[in-house]
Amino acid sequence: MALPVFISVFLLLLLLGLPVGLVMGVSSFLYLAFSGNPLYFTILPEKIFSGINVFVLMAIPFFMLAGEIMHKAGISDRLIAFSNMVIGRVRGGLAHVNVLASILFAGNTGVALGDIAALGSFLIPSMVKQGYDKAFSAAVTAASSLVGPIIPPSTIAVLYAATMGESVGALFAGAIIPGILIGLSDMIIVKILADRRQYPKIEVKVTPRIFLLGLKDAILSIIMPVIILGGLLLGIFTPTEAAAVSVVYALFLGLVVFRTLKPPHLIDLLKNPIFGTAKLFFIIAGASVVSWIFGIENAAVFAEEIFRSITSNKYILLLLINLFYLFLGMWLDPGLCIILFAPVLGPLAFKLGVHPVQFGIMVIINCNIGLVTPPVGNVLFAVCDMAKLEMVKLAKELLPFIAINFVVIMMVAYIPSLSLFIPQLLGLIK
Repeated sequence: MALPVFISVFLLLLLLGLPVGLVMGVSSFLYLAFSGNPLYFTILPEKIFSGINVFVLMAIPFFMLAGEIMHKAGISDRLIAFSNMVIGRVRGGLAHVNVLASILFAGNTGVALGDIAALGSFLIPSMVKQGYDKAFSAAVTAASSLVGPIIPPSTIAVLYAATMGESVGALFAGAIIPGILIGLSDMIIVKILADRRQYPKIEVKVTPRIFLLGLKDAILSIIMPVIILGGLLLGIFTPTEAAAVSVVYALFLGLVVFRTLKPPHLIDLLKNPIFGTAKLFFIIAGASVVSWIFGIENAAVFAEEIFRSITSNKYILLLLINLFYLFLGMWLDPGLCIILFAPVLGPLAFKLGVHPVQFGIMVIINCNIGLVTPPVGNVLFAVCDMAKLEMVKLAKELLPFIAINFVVIMMVAYIPSLSLFIPQLLGLIK
């Protein structure tokens, strides 16, 4: 079975609505069955196991658990209150609070759906009650949640590092500026639309004492990514150990400092991370087999030939790579996009002078946009369900946020210092 046929079978099964893990399993089995080489089946178990036998991947369930603990401990409420004090008084204040809270909360969750669960259930009805359009309220919540998988700690960055053999610390450091730019770009759209539509302001009473109390609560949660990055950079612990430390710190805040968690709550906290990890590792196992098939078929060379047949201009090629990933993100989970296609398109990008860390940040942001685009955007569906809103209305309201986020992606692609300055400053990359 040739590579184009394999890809066609893969896409056909995906369009038929089969689960992604099953799609990869069935298409891979058909490829191996019709390859004419029975030895492939003897190698298959080793390829499945090697895909998940990566120590750094153990950081992912720990980061998921830390985010779940921070959410259940009521950290989101404290971050919303602090964000309200900082920026709530400007026009469209609660929408700005939504974005700022997502930026602050991103250091705790590492996943977009965690942000939605923690902030969306409160902020969407609050914004509607204050006079914001429901579609706009939901769009701000969905768009700002994309900061979660970018600003460290980021589970998707860990996945890219494991796939491409890059430093987790370098990726975490490289994502800081682009992640903040994504948040600021969302605020620009909020500002423009709030002024145009005359959205309300919030009268917030802020005294020095109230501000300091809010700052104390906010700092206690914001400091978690600082502990993680600091430990990684100083060589105190590995990425997996850093993730475990984040769980201990989150438990300390919930059980000792804020006392919002009780020991009986801990069993319930394990449910989402366990199921989320099982699902992710099942996908990683299947994707490792597909990546092996791509290697057999020299997919990287095939992809480079296709892209270079269109143009040899470096800047246009980078644009095409980004558009390709944007398209992939509309259909596939971000993690799957990275596992399958980062090794395929990475060599082409590296030949164009793109640093692996820069390429990783670019791909991570690009694939995350797919979370809010039809037809299979997980965040899009989650927010539609939460807000009881039609997908078409939400997707239309999301367009300006998606457009400005893509501008940030192209800035990352064309201005290497945006993603490389901090890692180089810290001596993580040359």
